[in-house]
Amino acid sequence: MRTQRTADIVVGCLVALVGIFICVASTGISIAGVHRLSPRTFPYVVGLLLLCCGVGLALKSWSVRTEGPAIAWPDGEGIRTIAGSLVGLAGYIALMTPLGLPLATCLYLAGAIWYLKPAKWGMALLIGLITGGISYVLFIRLLGLSFPAGVLFE
Repeated sequence: MRTQRTADIVVGCLVALVGIFICVASTGISIAGVHRLSPRTFPYVVGLLLLCCGVGLALKSWSVRTEGPAIAWPDGEGIRTIAGSLVGLAGYIALMTPLGLPLATCLYLAGAIWYLKPAKWGMALLIGLITGGISYVLFIRLLGLSFPAGVLFE
């Protein structure tokens, strides 16, 4: 039976596995040149946070003895929404190097928000622009991480 408790346990374990994968993969990032902060730092911290959150969710759900409410799998529209979101994420990853972090982030967030709420295109564009600007200032300027700045900022 598919219940909220079992779903939380499974999701917690999957998130923890993704965290482990990210931690292991971040050790393979080469360090070239002098950086204020190693390029491995950010993915490693994200991996550790995912690992901790996944383990925490799984343990919390495991300790609850009630099964909780039954949950339903997504219908056809839900499957299309999930697939569209995954395609958008793949596009974001593919465009990160040629466009750079700020522009790719702006386009991804604006597109994802618009895809999920088509009537809110103005808000989607505003959030995309703000987040793209923040990612440039925070990750590239302040932290000096080796993300691609892209065609607009190089």
